[in-house]
Amino acid sequence: MRNVSRLLLLPAALASAIVLAACAGNPAPVSAQQKAAQADPCHVTQWVARDLYGTWRIDFPDRHETGTLLLRQHPEYSASLRGELNYGGHASIASGDIQQGELDLDESRDRKNLYAMWTGNLVPSSCGNEIRGTWQKVVPQGDPVVQTAFILRRIGSGARAWSGKGQAPTGAATPAPAASGTR
Repeated sequence: MRNVSRLLLLPAALASAIVLAACAGNPAPVSAQQKAAQADPCHVTQWVARDLYGTWRIDFPDRHETGTLLLRQHPEYSASLRGELNYGGHASIASGDIQQGELDLDESRDRKNLYAMWTGNLVPSSCGNEIRGTWQKVVPQGDPVVQTAFILRRIGSGARAWSGKGQAPTGAATPAPAASGTR
């Protein structure tokens, strides 16, 4: 009789083991909101211009060239950016915006004419300390396109995690006044 009881318990134990194994192999479903938070822990797609203020190192990996970019508030458009670029022996200014994690800057070497366009995206895993994109020189229609990859990395006291939507990263540079009459 004892052996019969053990035999009856065996299928129940086997069924329990199968259920446990199935649960272990299939973790609870992750919501879209949880997936988004994991992919973008610092919410860089919600950042505004002010979150990018500070000094950045420019790296053109394909050209083995580096430089610096200082970003601050645009003097005429408070929700936009103004930058001072130094690379390749040239100084330039740039104006632009950040929207949904994408940075767009227009570069001018003479403060009048467009020289190049910078289009990049904040790298979510860097919490706003890195932007990767493409630099493209403005060329006359019909001339070959001149473009290269760039990486911007935050340097100095601004290289810290973002503290909240619309707030500059802790320790970010305070915007300094810029010359008027330029865009």
